[in-house]
Amino acid sequence: MFRKSAFVCILCVVLAATATLAQSIKTIPRPPAQPAGAPATDAGSAAPDGYAPIPQWPGQTRAPHPAKTEAYSVSTFAEGLNGGFCFSFLPDGRIIVGERPGRIRIVDKNGRVSDPIDGLPTLWARGQGLFDVRLDKDFATNRTIYLSYTVLPAGTSEASPPRFAGVLKVARARLSADDKRIENIKVLLDAEGTGGRVIQAPDGTLFVTASIPAGIGINSVDWPQPQQLDSNMGKVMRINPDGSIPKDNPFVGRTGAHPEIYALGFRDIQGVAIHPRTGKLWTSEHGPRGGDEINAIDKGKNYGFPVIGYGREYTGKPINGDKTSQAGMEQPVYFWTPDIAPAGISFYTGKLFPAWQGDLFVSALAGKYLMRLVLNGERVIGEERLLVDLNSRIRDVHEGPDGSLYVMTDGNGGKILRLVPKK
Repeated sequence: MFRKSAFVCILCVVLAATATLAQSIKTIPRPPAQPAGAPATDAGSAAPDGYAPIPQWPGQTRAPHPAKTEAYSVSTFAEGLNGGFCFSFLPDGRIIVGERPGRIRIVDKNGRVSDPIDGLPTLWARGQGLFDVRLDKDFATNRTIYLSYTVLPAGTSEASPPRFAGVLKVARARLSADDKRIENIKVLLDAEGTGGRVIQAPDGTLFVTASIPAGIGINSVDWPQPQQLDSNMGKVMRINPDGSIPKDNPFVGRTGAHPEIYALGFRDIQGVAIHPRTGKLWTSEHGPRGGDEINAIDKGKNYGFPVIGYGREYTGKPINGDKTSQAGMEQPVYFWTPDIAPAGISFYTGKLFPAWQGDLFVSALAGKYLMRLVLNGERVIGEERLLVDLNSRIRDVHEGPDGSLYVMTDGNGGKILRLVPKK
């Protein structure tokens, strides 16, 4: 039987531990809004400066031009998109498009673009917005889609919000039978980040990514959340389609850790794809000034940011002494310095382009081309730049049901282009 004094001591220990945990879960204010007209050079630049970090193995960057290539022709399949950010093919061959300001449209087989679909949730689109519109693997029978988007937290002033004011939400919904409306919206996850993607794995679970505030004027060292298990920011997460947590997630049951976390140590994931053979998640990631990455994501692993990386702060200063490796932290499959700003990614498995089978295609915004990465397992053995003559920011890429490669350009007046073998 406990004596009263012993009970008091135990209670004090529990309260002290709780207080320590509460102190560790610290909310860091988002960066203040930039003054109107303030020059970006006050805080840094994304321009190349000759920085060229040493890779961990030959071919981790600047891989050679591949020996085999394909001749292709390009045509405009659809045009008139405004802020297009993502697209996917419906089971009947039409295309569903998400536009960053908060619109979903459907492109028919003749390239005609629909009016915006009704019923989207209220979102915060100033610099953020709608990031993903993904079909459930059983969409043909259940009409379910998944959305990732940012919302303005309650109590935040719309007149003078902080920079990256929105926080990421992931929801499931239903596309009405007549394709006119989004219905039955249910929020599955508060992902906390400033942006992120969602994609369904072969087992039906959902991978969700969440970024930290990133850009000129924001220092990496001010945002430690990618290394903290009590925050979803800078993470890849994994949830079930109903929002529940898979029991085999790597941090389930760990004190102080969010059970939805699947992998950690990321800055700003922009593209996600599932490897067609292994089922593994691959991502593209914006580095700061240099250090853009491709990663193959393993359960429970730490991908290093901001402890290690291949970029520098926008001021030009090293991050952690230019450390690029550390025991217990993963290396990227590939990286680029200077920036190419990789966006949407997709593996090619079609038959129209035999030399491209198994390759990873990477949309490049700053680079203004489509990057083809030739793979041998999880190593890059060749790099080829396509669509260079277009001089257009490329936002997303997918293989079509016909085996063609479809590419979406960025910004207002965006297009969906179709690549077919050259005759």
